[in-house]
Amino acid sequence: MKVSVDIERKCIEEPVFVDTSREVPQTVRSAVCDDGRIFPAQACKDGAIIIVTAEKEEELELTLSDDPASGSVDIVQGREADCLDVMISGRRFTSYVFSDKFVKPFLGPVFGKNAVGYTRFDLNATEHPHQRSLIVAIGDVNGYDFWNEPGGKGVEKHERLGKVISGSAYGSLKAHNVWKTKGGEAVVDESRKFTFYNQSESCRYVDIEIIFKASYGRVVFGATKEAGPLGIRMNEKFKVTNGGRMINSYGGNGERECWGRPAHWCDYSGFSDGCEYGIAVFDSETNLRYPTTWHIRNYGLLAANNLYFKGPIEIAQGGTLKYRYRVAFHAGGFLESVADRFVLYANAEKELTEN
Repeated sequence: MKVSVDIERKCIEEPVFVDTSREVPQTVRSAVCDDGRIFPAQACKDGAIIIVTAEKEEELELTLSDDPASGSVDIVQGREADCLDVMISGRRFTSYVFSDKFVKPFLGPVFGKNAVGYTRFDLNATEHPHQRSLIVAIGDVNGYDFWNEPGGKGVEKHERLGKVISGSAYGSLKAHNVWKTKGGEAVVDESRKFTFYNQSESCRYVDIEIIFKASYGRVVFGATKEAGPLGIRMNEKFKVTNGGRMINSYGGNGERECWGRPAHWCDYSGFSDGCEYGIAVFDSETNLRYPTTWHIRNYGLLAANNLYFKGPIEIAQGGTLKYRYRVAFHAGGFLESVADRFVLYANAEKELTEN
């Protein structure tokens, strides 16, 4: 099958959705360019996703092929029964943990070059222990606290895993949770989907979709500082108090200029053994109250919070509320291309997320 892709901005291992006129065979593993370049490719609901590296204004003529490309994304059973490992090119990138030993499921640890961890993964931490790598959490849901831990707080109860996909270009997993009070009363249903791409360690994306459903009555998210819904705790080496830095899409620099400010994206980065590592979060323009405001702190918290600074949100009984984000885990040179990467995400995120 032949497909054409017009490149409007420089792409570096960028996931590109291609809408085809007919169903793409599930056996497709690569897209072969007329000049011999081979990109990872994979069938999806309405076409194919191809991991493209190309210069601005290139016009690519590609043949979808069953021949293998370099690397793959494989989501496999972890060492524990309640854990899935995300393997990219044969090495563990991260894990999704949904054990009852924890008050809420989380994604972590997240590994970069030289096995450096991007996030804090200290399961015995006493300072903000609830900030466990990458979480979905809100501190006021109908008056119940699903952010802080422990003791008397709400519990995000894992109910079941949904569809899990592995492949040449991408892998994804979906999980369903019920947020309950300490006494076991259901407050809100929540599902989350993570999509991972076959990219090198220099920069890897995780696309996240979170859907809340008010299945048990009206739901109100309060105007709480203790909120995401997306929260990330940086590796201790990278926090500002250890020499790290934070910037946003408007050029804000440092906590004073980034905390509480609306921005299309925020980046938090630091150094380990002379190499720069960082995490950038892109807000989706489909999100309510876009662009989000940010709860970002010198001590290492990076959270997209559109509640504390903008007021409460109500979900009517039976209604839903959806959030989408892209999280970029990067090592060196990312800020030179962040603006282009954000625009590419904004242009393509709907198709990528829904497939």
